[in-house]
Amino acid sequence: RATRGQLSEDTRLFLRAIEAAGAGFEFAMFLNATERRLLCLLQPGPYLEGHPGLAHGGAIATIIDATLGICAMAVGGNVVTANLSIDYLVPVPLGTVLLVEGHTERTEGRKLFVGGHVRSADGDTVHARATGEDGDTIGDTLEGATSSL
Repeated sequence: RATRGQLSEDTRLFLRAIEAAGAGFEFAMFLNATERRLLCLLQPGPYLEGHPGLAHGGAIATIIDATLGICAMAVGGNVVTANLSIDYLVPVPLGTVLLVEGHTERTEGRKLFVGGHVRSADGDTVHARATGEDGDTIGDTLEGATSSL
């Protein structure tokens, strides 16, 4: 089980399920744990196409969820997404270099409130904004679901 500021060694990211180089989620993440911020540099590949020539909104949601989630894990250890709200502002052309920024805004008990946005690498275009809540550790969530059956 991961503790604050680290992932367990057996953690696998859904984002790496497409193994063809350049075809899916091509990204690098940079964590500043002290400031509770994460920056993701992303270039969506052709397997992420929705409307012709554009990245699928679900792919954008996935990278936002991963960015905000990993940022929250750095603060709270193993957590799961409880709520994710995304405002899509401008479509993302495939192959565009993007910056996905996430930060932990505050904590309330076992809940972490996170926010972020997706923008063009030059900073001129904001493609999406997001807010979310992460909470209960994975084990606690599963135990609670089992006990209520």
